[in-house]
Amino acid sequence: MGGWISLLLARAVPEKVAGLVTIAAAPDFTEDGFWAGMTGEMRTRFEVEGYLDHPSDYGDPLRITRRLIEEGRGNLVLRSPLLLPFPVRFLQGTADEDVSVATALRLFEHAEGPDMRLTLVDGADHRFSTPDCLDLIASSVAEISARA
Repeated sequence: MGGWISLLLARAVPEKVAGLVTIAAAPDFTEDGFWAGMTGEMRTRFEVEGYLDHPSDYGDPLRITRRLIEEGRGNLVLRSPLLLPFPVRFLQGTADEDVSVATALRLFEHAEGPDMRLTLVDGADHRFSTPDCLDLIASSVAEISARA
């Protein structure tokens, strides 16, 4: 969700953003992930109950509410131009089971900016927390900071 929020901020006030580093960004995940992944039966139950519990590898199930889906629809970033007029580094693990490489590629191909890079880390998962991944995050932030 952090990547999506940062993209919304960058879209709203690009003049206040010097650069952007995202890790496994999943913009529009409420619509393209949760909603699109629901079967007809799940959607019916969702509409009746107002929520659906989604399994999580990180603990208790995530409760997906009607409000989350509706607010997500009001904040989509991949349905209209996404101008990022500052240095951008998208970081993505190839073994991420929560955010796919296809999502990272879709964002990279959709966004427009003069200095964008997508770095795929072979075997990295969604936590992106190995020493090498942490070094990549730090070096990406340092690179963006040096350009500001």
